Amino acid sequence: MKYTGIAYDSRKVKAGDVFVAIPGFKVDGADFIEQAIENGAKTIVSEKEIKVAAGVDFQRVPSARKALAHLANKFYDYPSKKVKLIGITGTNGKTTTSYLIESILKKAGYKVGVIGTVGPGSLTTPESLDLQATLFQMASAGITHVVMEVSSHALALDRVEGLDFDIAIFTNLTHDHLDFHKTRQEYLAIKRKLFEMLKTDGIAIINVDDAASHHFINVVKGEIITYGVTQARRELRTTKQNEFDCEVKNVFIKEDEMLLRINAAEIRTPLIGTPNVYNIVAAFQVGLVLGIAQRTIKEGIQSLKTVPGRYERISCGQPFLVIVDFAHSPDSLEKLLETYRPLTKEKIILVFGCPGDRDKEKRPMMAKIAARLADYVIVTTDDPHNENPQDIINGIVCGFLNDKLGYESIIDRRSAIEKALKMAKRGDTVLIAGRGHEKFQDFAGKKVEIDDREVARRLLL
Repeated sequence: MKYTGIAYDSRKVKAGDVFVAIPGFKVDGADFIEQAIENGAKTIVSEKEIKVAAGVDFQRVPSARKALAHLANKFYDYPSKKVKLIGITGTNGKTTTSYLIESILKKAGYKVGVIGTVGPGSLTTPESLDLQATLFQMASAGITHVVMEVSSHALALDRVEGLDFDIAIFTNLTHDHLDFHKTRQEYLAIKRKLFEMLKTDGIAIINVDDAASHHFINVVKGEIITYGVTQARRELRTTKQNEFDCEVKNVFIKEDEMLLRINAAEIRTPLIGTPNVYNIVAAFQVGLVLGIAQRTIKEGIQSLKTVPGRYERISCGQPFLVIVDFAHSPDSLEKLLETYRPLTKEKIILVFGCPGDRDKEKRPMMAKIAARLADYVIVTTDDPHNENPQDIINGIVCGFLNDKLGYESIIDRRSAIEKALKMAKRGDTVLIAGRGHEKFQDFAGKKVEIDDREVARRLLL
């Protein structure tokens, strides 16, 4: 097959390109084959048998997504082989762990690239063609290590097909994305694919405090490094103790910093909370595996002051805490509230919502968590997408079983944040959850600009 370029969007086809017709969730790429040919495509790849004009090659494949991944990999000369590729999967913690690893690697003198949630584009893990192009550009620029968040969608949709992962990290598995994966078992099986893809001489770093960890351990062909912070982890160790082992002690969480000891390293960090203990330990393990001195690992961790939209503190001189966080699953919301409950002298005021066209089962679950751990809740919009915002809110508030809990619903998210900030008094904590770093809401395809952090800052000034 000869081609000068690749496209999966017919509008981006150039003369001599191969066009891969991907069957999407809303539209089928096969419907745009004629347009692709008009724009100069000389080869068509499709799962459907299609008659094409003379002079145009056609190739039918079982999976257009896999075909796209392999074509792109070959076209860009297998760029993942030219860098040390570190993949992170799990429900929560991927972004913060990637930032920590980047900080450690930079402190060690490496040139690092990061692909993930916080960055250009709307996908945590880009489509395979875009991903391979990005890896090619990084390798060409002299980047030696790439840290990549690997979402369950990316694994299910073959976006990372054919990549050579040197290190794979499992953070945790909790309730999320069941609108897409249908069952927790299917969600787990998809996440596990990253470890099935791991190079035979690659290293798996697995959180064995998580109940699902053995499912990941069982598919790894290479070396396994476990991490965790509980006594159960030490009792259930799956690999012999080695030079990569981490012992976590003396965790002390304060309002604005956390102290912890990993092996001989005394670490002081503004990244607080139990979830960040796990993120830090995972990153510490990566540093050890890559042969970085523990002193340098410590310096890398301590030099990271914040991660956009992750437990991000908004300080404008007000006498109460304001925290913006990406917590959008039951577990992440619970961990957020559990972190700030003992740090709050007075009341916790929580602002959150749930996206539309997504897992409806988690809506009342998150309400029950809010009712148990917050003092007052304002339910608002997240990304309604094509669903009626009030219907989404109704699906949340039905989970409030505690009549003593104060709550209200305000559809407009800015107004909801404003109400929470006006309510807050000295010693309170305002938690604005669900969107973190995101800068737009989606209302039936219409993008409405809003950044929770900027909204809070403007209201507080």
